[in-house]
Amino acid sequence: MGLVYHFVSLDEEQNLRRRRLLDGYGQFAQLSVLLLPLLFQLFWGIHLLTGRLLSFRRVPKEHQSPVVSKFGKEGLSRGTKPVWSRLQWMLDDEVVKGWGTRREWIVAGVWAMWLLALVVKDTGDDYLHLTKSFGIVAASQLPMHYLLAAKSRSPIQYLTRMSHEELNPYHRLLGRIIITFLSIHATMYLNFYVQSNLLLKRIRDWDVILGLTAISILLLIGTTALAKVRNWSYRLFFYLHVILSVTLLPILYFHVSHLRAYILESAFIYIILILQRNYDQAAAQATITLLPSTNLLSISIPIIKNRSLIYRTYTPGQHIYLGFPSLPQKLRINPFTIANTKPVKEQKIQIIARALSGTTAILTDLATKPQPIPLIVEGPYGAATWFPNLAAYDQVLFVAGGVGATFTVPLYRDLLLTAARGEQTPALRFVWSVQKYADAQWGIDQLQAQCEGLPKGFQLHITRTDDESTQLFETSRDIRLGQSKLEPDESGDFELQENSHLLGGASGESAASIRDGVAVGRLDLHEIVDQVFQHDSKDRVAVLVCGPSGMGSAVRKEVGRWVGKGRDVFWHSEEFGW
Repeated sequence: MGLVYHFVSLDEEQNLRRRRLLDGYGQFAQLSVLLLPLLFQLFWGIHLLTGRLLSFRRVPKEHQSPVVSKFGKEGLSRGTKPVWSRLQWMLDDEVVKGWGTRREWIVAGVWAMWLLALVVKDTGDDYLHLTKSFGIVAASQLPMHYLLAAKSRSPIQYLTRMSHEELNPYHRLLGRIIITFLSIHATMYLNFYVQSNLLLKRIRDWDVILGLTAISILLLIGTTALAKVRNWSYRLFFYLHVILSVTLLPILYFHVSHLRAYILESAFIYIILILQRNYDQAAAQATITLLPSTNLLSISIPIIKNRSLIYRTYTPGQHIYLGFPSLPQKLRINPFTIANTKPVKEQKIQIIARALSGTTAILTDLATKPQPIPLIVEGPYGAATWFPNLAAYDQVLFVAGGVGATFTVPLYRDLLLTAARGEQTPALRFVWSVQKYADAQWGIDQLQAQCEGLPKGFQLHITRTDDESTQLFETSRDIRLGQSKLEPDESGDFELQENSHLLGGASGESAASIRDGVAVGRLDLHEIVDQVFQHDSKDRVAVLVCGPSGMGSAVRKEVGRWVGKGRDVFWHSEEFGW
């Protein structure tokens, strides 16, 4: 390869050879992307085989949502395991807050370098060869990019054992690589036209007009996909993403003929995804109520007479999407965690959601109507589909903040049901922080109905200490807990300190001593995590968190201290607003 590229004049035979090289490397770039999940499967198989040969107990993979962590693999020797665990934990830390993990950026960086190597291979000093190569290699990645957007039943999900939420960061990063390569492709072509005095002529040709339109659409997709824009208006991002992703394909199809195979593949995948999402949806009638003294919505969706919903497989911790029969509300944007453990057995799907804006604002308005509300239900989805058997761990710690307990309560109740059947279960610790007692009433009711009282190891922390909240807490405790007092934990392992602090609470608050599993005050996450990990140095611990982003980060920091000491940990964090 020459260090300097030139505008080279080629004869017909040389042009034909260049086209064969471009098509060949484009196809190779597309096929090589399949190596990633296949390599994942290979390493997974090696770990399984090694684990069986060495007769070590199996340690499931670790997850982090929306990003997956893979530490705790099978087949590692006792001496290697602490080093491997620390490495995996470090890789799953974020590079910068909100910008993804080290693992994601390393995978994306390595893949970008591989594609760049294919771009420059055999280009010599031919400027136009390099320019065209950027375009065709980028286009070859479009089918995989669309496939990574699948909600469920994607072959990539089965090969990697990762959910849509966990694969989504790689979808975004691959999109950035594609946009970067196509931007370079467009810039180099414009430079060629300027240097060759062809710009005014070529700018009126349809292939150039379509190419510039396509790159403008891609830049708009990339810009609106930035975290700041998504946080400012997720609805704007969602609508633009859907519309522009569809619009892009016919524009690229008519841009140049040699991209059409990749565009048709992408269009086929996109159509399959749409059909799949429509297959996963069902019409249902829902009862919507506002929970007393809160801004929480309770959405109950009967499924006993709904064949489309009752025959689906539900796993605790999964979520669904809700929409309305009419457009544009028919588009399912917001995920809602299923708050009950056994929807089929209970013959209903229960949703607890905080009334904010968008879909929940519409649902709040509908809560005033006495008749059932028609909804479109899609799912279930979620990382919980690929969770290991939590009952196989020695300790399980659940940490929830506010309405984030809709994720942890079903998982907690499922383990309690396992224990009630006399099966072996881990020591359970459930810590839930809410602003006021009424915010937790729905979960308290579920646990009391199942356990005839609050389970041992359950702790609710109320952050607000104003008179109204405290009075509500005292009254509710006397009425609802008076018949089901819990004996103190004799071991003392799970006893909170009186001066614990709650993440996100007002500074300077003092935590009341825990009575009947309920306290007023702030969490001391440092103490809570230490109590779990200090129980036995050989214990395998699962930690599941759902709440504000600050809570997930704080718990991960505390757990990271023990991972640094070589402890086996399954980690999963989901982040929702309070």
